Amino acid sequence: MFKKIKIAAYALGSALNVPLVGQLKGNEIVALLSLPFTFKARDFKDYPYLRKIVFALLALLLFQFITDVFVVHNSMQNFLRGWAGTIMSIISFIVLFRMMDTESAVMTYIFFAMIKNILFTDDIVDSDMSFFKFKIVPIIASALQLMAVYLYKRGKIMLMMGIMACACLLCFANDARSTGMLFFVGAGIIYVMSRGIRITRQKIFAILFIGATVFEMAYVFYVNAVLSNEIGGGHSSSQIKRLDNPYNPFELLVTGRGETFAAITAIGDKPLFGHGSWALDKDLKYYKIVLSYQDEGTGEFDLKKADSVDRYIPSHSVLMGGWISCGIGGFIAVFLIFWWLMKMSFTLVLRAQDSNLYPLYVMLTIGLLWTFLFSPFQHLRFTIPVTGCILMNGYYDWLYGPNVDDDEDEEEPVDEEEKEPLLLN
Repeated sequence: MFKKIKIAAYALGSALNVPLVGQLKGNEIVALLSLPFTFKARDFKDYPYLRKIVFALLALLLFQFITDVFVVHNSMQNFLRGWAGTIMSIISFIVLFRMMDTESAVMTYIFFAMIKNILFTDDIVDSDMSFFKFKIVPIIASALQLMAVYLYKRGKIMLMMGIMACACLLCFANDARSTGMLFFVGAGIIYVMSRGIRITRQKIFAILFIGATVFEMAYVFYVNAVLSNEIGGGHSSSQIKRLDNPYNPFELLVTGRGETFAAITAIGDKPLFGHGSWALDKDLKYYKIVLSYQDEGTGEFDLKKADSVDRYIPSHSVLMGGWISCGIGGFIAVFLIFWWLMKMSFTLVLRAQDSNLYPLYVMLTIGLLWTFLFSPFQHLRFTIPVTGCILMNGYYDWLYGPNVDDDEDEEEPVDEEEKEPLLLN
């Protein structure tokens, strides 16, 4: 019972900001207070991926120290904020790995995360579009995850698919395309894998071809509906109308992710050691690159808007953000975390259909992949640890058998050495 109270406090605490070394979230304070009672050195021996991820984060912290102190001579405020983020990520992985170790714990977390999103609204919400995207969508996602697990446990796969399809359409109709795509792709994967199809190297190409064909057909329908003003808001309409070929989904991805090209340019300017933690875009060089992809056809850059906010180097990619902050070493450290988490996640997607949490694993895997590629670097601190720990526990449950003990005194870790399953035969 006390464990569930801690989980509830962690989920609800993410809405609370505490001004300390930049800003700490309330859930990070919960993790800090839990660390002395959670950390077990033996976990590093018995769960190799946990050890690898923590060591990679320590390497990232080392590269941050080298860049901030010896290369760019960063301000104390900026380098302390950068280092604090990495340290909190390490602590969160250690604590959450033990906290999210049962199905009951995971479902409790998702439920209270949904309650948090119902009760609290982020400051970023300032329009109808942002209200749906940052307020309603997280509620829908949590509710869908809870319903999907409930229905999957009871074998009601088609009902679950229908609900996911409705959530997908609702998101696309309200400019939340990335979440709608998560539901669309997730539903397809769950449907294929729940039918007992054994994925081989020969079959995967056929499945990818069929999936790409279905996706392109759905995308053409979406574009036509947006251009005829049947679904979507002004944001989607303006983006699609300025594309040379609106039926090419990669063009839409490019125009919506100008930060990626800004990040590539920033990396090219300082590839070895990076720009340092919380580096400023002093002359708006990188912001102008973003605007060149997001220009609404006016031909003018909104530099006044840039001057009204903190002018940090834009980078909507965790992977590229590591490179921008602390160079090639930081990128390698973050890439290794990405690689190990994806390795466990894809194993679950391909092999863990017998788990009650299988639909959740699929959705979290797609979301984690998107986060590393197209979300700000701060997600390595705020969202990746909890998602990664849920998937890591799922992987070890699949490998060794589930932990059914929901008390504070967890089962003794297994001594079996890690086995590396072949993902494809």
